[in-house]
Amino acid sequence: MILQRACGVLVAMAGAAFAQTAPVFEVASVKPSSPDARMLDFRVQPGGRLDVMNQTLRIIIMQAYNVKGYQLAGGPSWLDTDRFDIEAKAADGNATRDQVMAMLQTLLAERFGLKVHRDSREGDIYALVVGKNGPKLQPPTGDRPYIGLYRLTPPQLPGINYALGAKKTTMTQFAERLSSEVHRTVLNRTGLDGEFDFRVEYSIDDNPETGPSIFIALQEQLGLKLDTTKGPIETLVIERASKPTAN
Repeated sequence: MILQRACGVLVAMAGAAFAQTAPVFEVASVKPSSPDARMLDFRVQPGGRLDVMNQTLRIIIMQAYNVKGYQLAGGPSWLDTDRFDIEAKAADGNATRDQVMAMLQTLLAERFGLKVHRDSREGDIYALVVGKNGPKLQPPTGDRPYIGLYRLTPPQLPGINYALGAKKTTMTQFAERLSSEVHRTVLNRTGLDGEFDFRVEYSIDDNPETGPSIFIALQEQLGLKLDTTKGPIETLVIERASKPTAN
């Protein structure tokens, strides 16, 4: 009996210590978005402020835990329909984005009853490999790695076109960035070491008349390709979530 009580005290103390160390906002407001709202925003402002406007719980969780849509599993039926506004401020005006996102995780647990766990699941992924004619990459320039996405509107290609440009970037970094474009995990299997500069232009219209798809553009412009294969997908599993409590 004494041992059971001692264990219970230790568990309670550990839970209390965790609650005290969990990062929290100084002030926070959570409310459903107006049905007439049209603007969408998710922004970490200077001074440790977080402004979320007209966003679904799926998007908010993805931002808070730094995962992509294909990495999220489970959740209630309203995960993609109900929208929310969040205004919050950290006590530390110099809080970084990572610190603000950690506070957002605590807020989601408190206000939405969110409970999640991470898992690795086998599924369809892409392997980034070198094409049969070899890579078409340039030597690195610049002082730091950079990958940027730009909207293009060439008059001869009236579709929705983009350019993905990179400087001083490794193939592993490129593979991770490609995951967002193809909505699937991409692993670097090129065998190419070092850093490179490159630029790839493609269309998302799925229409060859408006420009090449990302898959064709990679082969034609960079000498790389994406092969479908099986592999691990790091997944955030939603165990529980409920409508937010009142402020």
